[in-house]
This record gives sequence, structure tokens and C-alpha cells, in this order.
Amino acid sequence: MKTLAAIPCHDEGLAIGSVVLKARKYVDCVLVVDDGSTDDTVEVAEAAGAVVVSHGVNKGYGAAIRSCFNYAKGNGLDVMVILDGDGQHNPSYIPGFIEAAKTGKADVVIGSRFLEKNETIPKYRIVGMKVLNMFTRLVGNMETTDSQSGYRAYSRRAIEGIRIRNSDMGAGSEILTQVGDCNLNVVEIPIDVRYDIDGTSSKNPVSHGFGVLMDLIRIFEYKRPLHVFGGIGILMLGIGTIVGVWVIKSYDISGILPLGPTLLMILLFIIGTFATFTGIILHSIAQLFDRLKAKGE
Repeated sequence: MKTLAAIPCHDEGLAIGSVVLKARKYVDCVLVVDDGSTDDTVEVAEAAGAVVVSHGVNKGYGAAIRSCFNYAKGNGLDVMVILDGDGQHNPSYIPGFIEAAKTGKADVVIGSRFLEKNETIPKYRIVGMKVLNMFTRLVGNMETTDSQSGYRAYSRRAIEGIRIRNSDMGAGSEILTQVGDCNLNVVEIPIDVRYDIDGTSSKNPVSHGFGVLMDLIRIFEYKRPLHVFGGIGILMLGIGTIVGVWVIKSYDISGILPLGPTLLMILLFIIGTFATFTGIILHSIAQLFDRLKAKGE
């Protein structure tokens, strides 16, 4: 079984050497995907014995993850473990990931910070993670205690089946929304993550979480247009009906048809009908694409 530790990173010259040296003890190959670093990340990673793929310019976390998958796919790796290069993820967990993939017949192994009691995670992060877990479950129809964990392992089936389109931080959630479509088995193992390291994130946690949430909503719109547009349509038709009842009562009492509410009622019915039929049409198109994709595979 050929194993790979893949490390996407940007400006991690201070920590990447140590991470690579520790990871090399547990896998056949260590890959560092340098996402346009301006420091000595590439030189340090190569000196530590890693294979380096460099983007040249900063393309985003998702683009770095995509390069990890492309390398693993192109080199016939059986298991790929992805971890951060800033020192937050302890490489000593790598054997646990590989073992879970081998004995648990798992295609995706998620390192969860919530399977065991963990008091090191800031409370505001926990709240944000729970919200993103809920939306990931809604969009991907899968259960996980830590959808935002970047410490994961993937089997050959997952490596070949997953397609990453998101170039930013939403890539992790995007991957999980494909688990059901690709019939992948998911297991979780407990991990700890360090939060006492300075400069471990280039993004504010709030903006990061909001960005991931918007990405999940866009995926939901794409995968379930009937729920989105149909829901909006039914809501508009419901409000239009309420306004219509008020218009009828007002006309019965005064004998005068209120112009403003009547126009509002008509507008709501038009929008509601249009949105509902749009949802039905897009749902039919999405189903057709899924069937064509299944035939192609």
C-alpha cells in the first residue's frame, strides 16, 4: 500500500521543515503544495525531503487541495493523508488515519476535535463549527462531528472520485457534500489541534466561516434547486394568499378594491408561480445531468 502525506501551505517556512520530517516517519512520500509562498517554504520543505509542487502565485486553499488530489491520482497512491503545515496538526496521528482507512474500509477518515472532550478550542469557534456542521449535513446528507477539520485521509476510491471546484476555504465542505454522490464510507478518529501557535491562519475566523457558509449555500442551490426555488415560490404564494384574503375582506366591507394591496397580491402570485416552476425545471435538469454522469462513469 503506497501512502502519502500531503501538506498544503503558504508562507510556513518556520514550521514546514519540522512537519515534513515528522510525517516522513509514517508514509512512503511527503508532498508539500506551496501556494505562492513569499518566504523560504519551498527551500525548507525540499531540504527536509519533501516533494514540492509550487503554484507560483497564491491560488487559495482549495486550489492547493486540488493539487494534492491530482498528485495522488497521478502517482497511484492508495491512501493520502492531508494535514496543515503550520504545526497545528500533529503528524503522529498519521498511522491512526492509515489504519482506519485499511481496517475500517473507510474512504474518508476525518480527524475530529469533538469525539473526545477538548477544552483548547475557543468557544466562538465551536459555535461557528456547529453551524457549518449543520449546513454540511443539510447539503451533503451526511453526519460528521467536525466538517471543518483539515486533517483527513482519503482512499484511492475517494482520490479518484472527488472533484474539487472551490479554490478557497470552502473546499473541505465541498468534498463532504460529494460523499453520498460517490458512495464513499466515512469514519472519524479523535485528534487534538494546537491553538497556541501564532499566525496559523491568514483569514479572520468570522470571515472564513461566513465564506464557507456562502459556498455551502451555493452548492445547495446547485444540488437541490427544487428545495430552494420551490421553497421561495411556496412562501411567495402563501404571502400572496394572505394578502388576497385581506383584499377580499376589504372589498366586502367598503365595496372598493384597494389598488396597492391588489397589485402586491398579483406580483406575489407571479413571483411565486415563476419560482416554483423554475425549481421544478432546474430539478429536472439536475436529475438528467446526474443520470448522464452515472452512465459516463
